[in-house]
Amino acid sequence: MAKKSKSELAAEAKEAATIIAAARKIRHNFALFHGKDDLIFKAHKSKNKSACRKMAKDDGAGAKGAVGALEVDGKIANLIVEDPDSTPANFAKTFRKYLSARGLKMQVRLLSEEGDVIDDGEEEAEEAASDAPPELGDDIEQVLEKIAARFDAMKTPLVRSLNSAPTEYRDKIVKAVELYKKAMKAKSPDTALKALAAVNKLVMATPSPVRITDRLSRAGDDPEALGKLDSMVKTCAAQVTSDPAFMDRAFPEMRDMRKALKTAMNKKPPPSNLAELKAMKEALDTMFFDHVDKPPRAHGPECHGPGLTIPQQEDRILKKKNPRTGQKFKGKPVHKASNFLDKAAFVESQMALRTQALDHIDDNGIKPPPKGAKPVRLPPMQAKLVDVLGANWKTSVQGVKRKKKKGQKDTCVDATWGPNSNCKAIYDLLDDGTLRLVTLYPNPIA
Repeated sequence: MAKKSKSELAAEAKEAATIIAAARKIRHNFALFHGKDDLIFKAHKSKNKSACRKMAKDDGAGAKGAVGALEVDGKIANLIVEDPDSTPANFAKTFRKYLSARGLKMQVRLLSEEGDVIDDGEEEAEEAASDAPPELGDDIEQVLEKIAARFDAMKTPLVRSLNSAPTEYRDKIVKAVELYKKAMKAKSPDTALKALAAVNKLVMATPSPVRITDRLSRAGDDPEALGKLDSMVKTCAAQVTSDPAFMDRAFPEMRDMRKALKTAMNKKPPPSNLAELKAMKEALDTMFFDHVDKPPRAHGPECHGPGLTIPQQEDRILKKKNPRTGQKFKGKPVHKASNFLDKAAFVESQMALRTQALDHIDDNGIKPPPKGAKPVRLPPMQAKLVDVLGANWKTSVQGVKRKKKKGQKDTCVDATWGPNSNCKAIYDLLDDGTLRLVTLYPNPIA
């Protein structure tokens, strides 16, 4: 992180102090985002949240952050965030440090719009209920006090989970909390500890972007620690099933999880741990693949995904048959037909080209179309297969091409996969700012 000059810090300190002083008198709207080198903080008493966000973006704000309302009571700054689910972990603590570096000693809290504290500026407790149980020799009131302290340490992540979890999953958390409270009222420490452990397990596995980022940051690149994310992967799968839009909201975080698992697998962990990591990555590959394997996103997986055979690809060329449905397609005949042999190769290519598409949008300042308008078609994205899939890329693709013989019926021969063979993708930018995959395929080049 680049160190700011004294004059830069002084200017920011003056601006922040002015905002804090004004917010003690009247509620402000704010935008607070991570920038390249530091936080970007903008607030105004009359401009709306979108305007504050734009001011922050104009100053170099990135994608991670929050917008909402700022209320200041003495030395307490309350940030009432619009979307708790996407607010970065430990964001209150980060903002407190930002203010402190500018001479403002404040307590910072992040609140939901309902007034619940989702981040009180302290580090979140990780697996608080899994510690050794309190000494049974203690007085029962002392034991219950220790258990209650553990529950209090979990309140920030608990509220985050209740704000972001899908309905069915949230109901499980509520039920576990109720069991804990009932056991505490009955002064039954053993039952309270079991209920608290259940609450903790559910909270730690809540499928939300901020929780995924938090767990990944704690696990780092340790294969054993990453192996403990298996329950989160399972709950993410359940969330994607019940709410397909979750995949778009959490795409960067789930991509980071997949990348972390790949890195951990390359460290050659013990066989049992390796098998666990592989299973988790395969589950993520299935989620990413299934997300595009549905109308109106079906062409890539349908004609270029795993499970297709060479005879099916030949029929696509010679008989204009859709490989999956067997129905004839309209339009011009194709002269090459190819597909990825496994979901992992398809997903790996999708990841690389989707990132390229997002960079293209940012670099060219492309805006989403108006609501209800036709999507913006992006130019084809492409990358060499060897760069995306590695040295053994040829084991992940197959294809055929048309061979014409004068006076004879056309036939097909194996495609030639030279070193410049690539993967190509076409995307549409939708009115909600998300990308829709139109097609993705491996492209054989002699």
